[in-house]
Amino acid sequence: MSISQVIIKQSSKVLDHKPATNSGYIVDEQGKEVQITTAMVRSVCHQLLNRCRVVFQKVC
Repeated sequence: MSISQVIIKQSSKVLDHKPATNSGYIVDEQGKEVQITTAMVRSVCHQLLNRCRVVFQKVC
């Protein structure tokens, strides 16, 4: 096994044992931090998809 393969294997072991913590924040109108939720991301994705569909319909 090459040195690079050993390093990759050791690195992946370290990363596998850490719990996944994904957190993002936005700042609201009052300057308070608000955590971004899965529901917020889904909502924005749906809004973007709907806008893309409208644009696509106008182009075609």
